[in-house]
Parts: sequence; C-alpha cells; structure tokens
Amino acid sequence: MTDLGVLQGLSDRGSLVDQVRESIQAAITSGRLDPGERLREIPLSKHFGVSTTPVREALRRLESDGLVQVHPRRGAVVTALQDGVVADLYDLRLVLEAEAVRLAVARTELELGPVYSLLGELERLVDVGDAAFAEVDVQFHRAIDDLCGNRELAAEAERIHRRIQAARVRASVPGRLRVAQDQHAEIVEALRKREPEQAQEAVRRHITSAKDNVLGFLKARAAAADDVAPGDGEGPALAGTAAAGGW
Repeated sequence: MTDLGVLQGLSDRGSLVDQVRESIQAAITSGRLDPGERLREIPLSKHFGVSTTPVREALRRLESDGLVQVHPRRGAVVTALQDGVVADLYDLRLVLEAEAVRLAVARTELELGPVYSLLGELERLVDVGDAAFAEVDVQFHRAIDDLCGNRELAAEAERIHRRIQAARVRASVPGRLRVAQDQHAEIVEALRKREPEQAQEAVRRHITSAKDNVLGFLKARAAAADDVAPGDGEGPALAGTAAAGGW
C-alpha cells in the first residue's frame, strides 16, 4: 500500500488542482514514491482534505506530463520508465537545453541573478543528498532555459527533466552530485562569458554524463536481478522490474 505520508501538505498557493499535482509530482521526482505505486483517488482526497475532483484532475495532468499512468479498473500508478525511454528522454533534453543556451547567449540582455542564486543553493545541497538536490536542480535548469526567451521550449525541457528525475535520483553514485555541480558552474560561466559553443558543449557534457550514469545503474540493476536465483527471497520482486528493464 502506498505510504501517503511522503506527500507534502497543500501550500494554500494556487488552485487545489495545482497544489495536489505539485505535491504528488515532488514525491515522484524526489524518489519518495516508487515506480508502479498505486495512487488511489479516495485515499488521496482524504489525505489532502479535498474532494476527489481536484485529485482526479491532478492525476490527469500528471499523466499528460508522463509521470503517472492511468489504467482501466486499476487506476493511476507512478510511471515506470523503460531503459530505452530514459535514453530517448535524455537525448531530447540535450537537444532542447543546448538550443536554449545558444538562444540565450544571442539575446541582448541576460539576467543571470536567479541562476546564480540557484547555483548557490545547489552548492549547499551537494552534501545533503539527492532528494533535496533534485527539485532545486530542476529549478536551476528551468532558470537557464527561461533565458532563451522561448517559453514553450523551456516548459518542454522542464517536463522532460521531471520525467527522468525520478530515475536519476535513484541512480546516483558517490561523488556524482559534486561532478554535476561543477558542470553546472561550467554552464553558467560560459553563459556569463557569452560563449555559445562553450555553453552548448558544457550542456552536452553535463547531460551525457547524467545519462551514462543512469543507464549504467539500470543495466547493473538488471544484471543483479538476473543473477538472483528463483528461490531467493528477493527474486520475484526484482524480476518484475529491473530484469525487464523497467524502472
């Protein structure tokens, strides 16, 4: 049964639908809700103290974002991404964010204040852990993408980032956040210097590194599942997820 205690309370900011959606979204992208976990409307409505109507609409929007899948009779579950989908999403994110920094550098005005603020917040969170780092990481990349002036591009890049964030937060290895943060600094420095090729290369290096880290973890997890004998205690649980490449 899904532990609804991992969901943040409503914030009183925005509509009820937005508040419910943001709470569930944060729990998914931070890794507090696992792929395949069921999200039942009635327990969720009781947890949030709202009717099922905003919960149903929030789940519908999360399905549109790719974070939730709604099945007939079974209801909503947290999306479990296949390895190939994760790779495709990283490739698409790379194209969008590389283009975003190219467009940003070409603009007359480039306000980096919010970007530097989030970069500093990420630096503080490097030693705290992935769950805390994850949400600010999304905000940091969105702040950079917003500099390009194309709202649709920035919004799509964020949507893709959030879809793969749940996988990334589980696949981190010791020292990975330090590497990611150093790469963040390289991107910002290239933007400050208005070097489009350097900025694009920094983005490519950063996203490719994250992609390799996540896919390597998924492959290792699948291999470990294959090595578990059918009679072992963890065999069935692992075989149903990682062995099939889903996560």
